[in-house]
Amino acid sequence: MNIIAEKNVQIDNITIYLTLVKLYRGYVLFISDQVNFGLGSITLSSPPLNDVLKSTSVSYQLFGMEHSLLSKMIVEKAASNLKEPVILLFFLKEKEKEKELIKPIITLLNQILEEYKRKKKN
Repeated sequence: MNIIAEKNVQIDNITIYLTLVKLYRGYVLFISDQVNFGLGSITLSSPPLNDVLKSTSVSYQLFGMEHSLLSKMIVEKAASNLKEPVILLFFLKEKEKEKELIKPIITLLNQILEEYKRKKKN
């Protein structure tokens, strides 16, 4: 296991923590509003088969039903970008603020993926 990135962002009085871990043939992505990540929803996504057919990532909700649409968006984006399977462990204790957190979470994910892509090229 190799930690690729650890970042957090403050939104109002909530801090979102994001950690990306590289495995042998895939990644684990942890997103939470708690320092100690909890078990919320667990989603798996495999990358598109190839770039020629413009197929999309396929995701599977393995555990938990909360935040399923947001989890699906995040994990499919990560798998498409990283071109390897990604497991997302997503936990938000502040359920009523989910709508306010979507854009900052996606922005933080994009930053991490872009930074990792740049590092990988060098």
